[in-house]
Amino acid sequence: MAAHETIHEYYLHQHRNIENYLELCLIHPEVELVHELRLSIKKLRAFHKLAEHLSLNEIDEHIHINNRVRKLYKVAGQLRDTQVQIQLLSLFEEQTGTDHPEFSKWLLSREKKQISRFSKNPERVVPQATAQSTHQKIGNLLAIANDETILDGAGKVLSGLCVKAQKLTAGEMNNRKLHRVRTITKRMRYILNIMHHSYPDFKFNEVSIESLRNIEAAAGHWHDNLVRVELLCKFLDKMKFGDDSEKFKYQKLFNACKAELHIAFNDASQIVMKALHEECPDSELM
Repeated sequence: MAAHETIHEYYLHQHRNIENYLELCLIHPEVELVHELRLSIKKLRAFHKLAEHLSLNEIDEHIHINNRVRKLYKVAGQLRDTQVQIQLLSLFEEQTGTDHPEFSKWLLSREKKQISRFSKNPERVVPQATAQSTHQKIGNLLAIANDETILDGAGKVLSGLCVKAQKLTAGEMNNRKLHRVRTITKRMRYILNIMHHSYPDFKFNEVSIESLRNIEAAAGHWHDNLVRVELLCKFLDKMKFGDDSEKFKYQKLFNACKAELHIAFNDASQIVMKALHEECPDSELM
């Protein structure tokens, strides 16, 4: 099975992407740039998960660099959540013909503060410098591992993640479980993308890429609605209404957001159950 860009080369490529996107975000953190930065970090973390199955002796080093990357990922995620909410509010206002200038101003102020926090001390979270040794060790693992080792390791880590996601669907679904399933299945998709990039013929039959994409889209929509309700609650806790009409307007917005969140949760839960229980074999849970 011939590789195109080797898995080691692809790993180094993701490191360069993080550095490049971070530099661009520090200049002007547009929504899509922040998204691409987070996407590169997700791919890098998928590489770390795969590398853990190639040499367990290196696991402490993997955790170290993951913690550094996680800091950057969290800061960028908070900024992106706010930017998405600004877009969603604008769309809601267009659809309803009702403006919510106080909430819009609050979100824009929040975005400005997060941009400042994001760019204040980037060297503390960029996976360079002191993490270089770990970066090199993981790169070496991927460079020296033969195809059979990589393919076997990928199959094992994907099967393990699939079982974890399926176990979370046992019993009644809740926000915590859905969030964990979302995180796990996204990591599965990124690992599959890595493998298909360097090993186009790689097969994993327990769940399809299409099903993972469906979960990601539905769970992502739920997550955006959950964040919208959470941020709206924070805003309303600080908001002092001038009159009843203003209070009614925001109560109507809150009710609409809660209703959409309920629909999004049910839709995502159904898609998760269908994908994981119809495709992941039950025998894996025994």
